[in-house]
Amino acid sequence: MTATTKPPVREREPRQRQIRFSSMETLGFSNPSATWTERPNPAPIATAERRGRHEAPEPKPDTVADWEPEDIGSRLTGGNTRWSIVVVSVLVVVGIGGLAYWLYQRPVAQAEASLATLSTEAGRLSEALPTLEAFSTSLTASASANSTELFEVDEAARALFNASGDMAGSSSQLRSAAAAAATSALDGARLAGDAGSYRLAVTPILVAPDLETDPNLIELDDAARSFGGWQLRFDEVRTALPNQTMTATTEQLDILSGDLPAFLTRYMGALRQDDQNLADEVVSELSSRLGVIEEQMTTSLGEIQTRVTDRIAETERSLGVVLGG
Repeated sequence: MTATTKPPVREREPRQRQIRFSSMETLGFSNPSATWTERPNPAPIATAERRGRHEAPEPKPDTVADWEPEDIGSRLTGGNTRWSIVVVSVLVVVGIGGLAYWLYQRPVAQAEASLATLSTEAGRLSEALPTLEAFSTSLTASASANSTELFEVDEAARALFNASGDMAGSSSQLRSAAAAAATSALDGARLAGDAGSYRLAVTPILVAPDLETDPNLIELDDAARSFGGWQLRFDEVRTALPNQTMTATTEQLDILSGDLPAFLTRYMGALRQDDQNLADEVVSELSSRLGVIEEQMTTSLGEIQTRVTDRIAETERSLGVVLGG
């Protein structure tokens, strides 16, 4: 019996179906057919894709959880690690030692610098004292010196006082002596300067006024204006004088100022009476009163001169301690 060979079975092709819609013909499509093919079922969706969106993924293993550092060794660094540490340590120790030495030496250096400055300023004041002494002597002389000459003394004394404040506590004796010298010099310069300025302002008004006593050579109105002009200048200077300087002289000036109206009345009466002798007596008496005040001022200037001399002596004694110490 011969074997029969079965003919190969062809795979069944998907059958195409035509779908017709009456609505498509109504719209004017002549052959509104569409083919529809049956396709095989798709492969099943993987389990991971079908999981819900809110399901957490499985944790992955941590690859560095058990990692530990390893020693590189001197093979890679060439043995320089230890030397760098040594160098840095030495530099740190040297820096700290230098800073400590600088802090230790700083007070000593500051004390030496302060002492040098103190000696310099003390020398300046010592050289300026003759100027103060010469000015004090001129207070009772015929011509007083200019008070601007005392600026050198004042500046040197203030510089010494400031330098004494910078001295360290261990030099308290020098600091006290320097401060005392500066204080005495400043006091002496102030006394001399105020007295010189007082004398410079008052001296012109102590000169007797040049009043005409001959009734035939001056009109009464002119005589009144002449006396009144001098009286006005006298009171302007008097009222501008300081209260704490040469008070005895200032009191005498105030008394005379109160008597000037009486002098004017007597002077004008003598001229009206054509009595020149009486007019001369009035002017002479006024001049005498002014002379008395000038003598009082000279006495006060002498007292101030003595006080200035004492201040100079005190300054020299204190400077001896500073410069000798």
